[in-house]
Amino acid sequence: MTLQAPLQVDVAIIGGGFTGLSAALHLAQAGVNAALFEAFEIGHRASGRNGGQVVPGFKPSPSALIKRFGEPAARRMMRLGYGCADDLFALVERHQIDCQPTRNGWLQGAYSQASSDYLGQRSREINAYGGSTSYLDRDALRAATGSAYWPSGLLEQSAGAVQPLAYARGLARAASDLGAALYDYSPVQAIAAAARGFQLQVNGHAVHAQKVIVATDAYTDQLVPQVAQSYVNVASAQIATDPLPASLQQRLLPLRAGISETRKITYYCRLDPEGRFVIGGRGRNSDKLDPATREQLRQAACQRFPELHDVAFSHGWACRVGMTIDDLPHLHQLADGLWTAYGYCGRGVAMGTALGRVLGEAVRGTPAAALEYPVTPVKRLPLYPVRQISAMAALQWYRLRDAMGYPG
Repeated sequence: MTLQAPLQVDVAIIGGGFTGLSAALHLAQAGVNAALFEAFEIGHRASGRNGGQVVPGFKPSPSALIKRFGEPAARRMMRLGYGCADDLFALVERHQIDCQPTRNGWLQGAYSQASSDYLGQRSREINAYGGSTSYLDRDALRAATGSAYWPSGLLEQSAGAVQPLAYARGLARAASDLGAALYDYSPVQAIAAAARGFQLQVNGHAVHAQKVIVATDAYTDQLVPQVAQSYVNVASAQIATDPLPASLQQRLLPLRAGISETRKITYYCRLDPEGRFVIGGRGRNSDKLDPATREQLRQAACQRFPELHDVAFSHGWACRVGMTIDDLPHLHQLADGLWTAYGYCGRGVAMGTALGRVLGEAVRGTPAAALEYPVTPVKRLPLYPVRQISAMAALQWYRLRDAMGYPG
């Protein structure tokens, strides 16, 4: 429904993706009067247009997290991060969300000896801090993928996949059933401090809220400038086939686990439950899939799985995602009662859901030091006005690193 009159709520949530929907669901479950505002339809942007991988954990290693945040905070982070896939699938089951959930793990393929050594060390370290991974040598990875492209890999055993738009819509239904008010086609034009909270302008109407959650990630733009200036927008694009013949399905990804790579400029692919082959990677800075990116993805699929050379990729889509400099999501308290989380760096299905719950706990009064994820100050990117030019330069640098065989 669209907001058509002034409104007063305890908590206003801006953004109808995984983070906002999870916050709405958990707040409603706690009896909080919450309303969510989405500029388009629920799941319209990145939450409905991704590859669907449910991947636990973080890109930085446990030792890097401990060095930066200290052991107590890092251990809380790792409990959240390594358990977020478990939490998501439990949520799907509890609320009977029809989103084609599969739980066959997730693979990360190496592409050089250096990255093979890196994955072996990473697997041991993650397992020491509560993760559940296995290192696969060349033969084991080939048996899992049906491809000789990667020399070794890591299997995240608790990972899986969902149909992302169906998952977003299922979260919305569950939140609504619990009493949250969801307003689509209701963009928030402004946020301002007001007596006992905040006033939002939505579709020309005033919405008064005691607390506000901003869950807009790469689409924050000028709504909260300090947030929009703290990350880089990167285009993410996917293409997919129609359901493949059963004989071909049996040769591709027989473990039925999705796979990505240790490259900085990575590709990721999986077979969905109906047998479609889906591959994704970096595109142009657009919400539309351009022909060059479509062809780039098709060629990447064929390099990894030559059996796909004569297969048509009939479907394609794209979105923007938020990438942070430190490869970690960020959780900020922007003002008393004003919170945000963003920057999932390609792991937003599980982590966006998890941090939506954490945001709900934050606005209900859980002290920052007791939250499961560290609260950090917002830091504007250096040379922000040319950030997208800098991002393109960084992409070229990462492609050079990848070509030289450095791990991601």
